[in-house]
Amino acid sequence: MARMAARPKFVTVWYRGIPYMLDLVRCRRALVDRQVDGDLDSMESVADAVGISRSTVSRFFSGRPTSLAVALKILEALRLTFSDVASPVNGDDDPDGASGVGVVLRPAPRQPKPGGSTSRAADPAELSAG
Repeated sequence: MARMAARPKFVTVWYRGIPYMLDLVRCRRALVDRQVDGDLDSMESVADAVGISRSTVSRFFSGRPTSLAVALKILEALRLTFSDVASPVNGDDDPDGASGVGVVLRPAPRQPKPGGSTSRAADPAELSAG
């Protein structure tokens, strides 16, 4: 029988080039609390409450990349704030080492091009995990 991979407890997310450690266990516990309260009954109900797909909610809870906007909406549905579950990473704060690391991908700010048009260029530093 195939073994399921352990769910990450923490994930590193990036916002404006600053890494934060996001506590996924606390997020999962908040989901259970909302289920016990009767506010939500499944990941699908979180998705419906937030206006996103169930697979995106699943991505968040498994520590895979989602946008900051999506993460904030999910946290609001869980009655959590970013500061409740995230803390800035200082050097060697990553409790899982290289495992369980994800990245929040955001489009780079629009930069004016000669001739007046704008483009979105991805900053390579924002696309790498830790």
